[in-house]
Amino acid sequence: MRGSILVEEVLLLLVAVALVSAFALTVTGVVQNAVNQILGFKNATSSITSQLIDAVRQLLGLK
Repeated sequence: MRGSILVEEVLLLLVAVALVSAFALTVTGVVQNAVNQILGFKNATSSITSQLIDAVRQLLGLK
């Protein structure tokens, strides 16, 4: 009887570790995706700003 209780506790512990690991991986994926989107937005706005500056320079005859 004592052995079966120990096996059950070990299995519950393994399930708990698996759930924590799955949660951590999910949170990491969500954070990484958010960071990638922020960096992509930053790069896009930087590119648009650069193009706008180049267009204004061409209009003013500075380039």
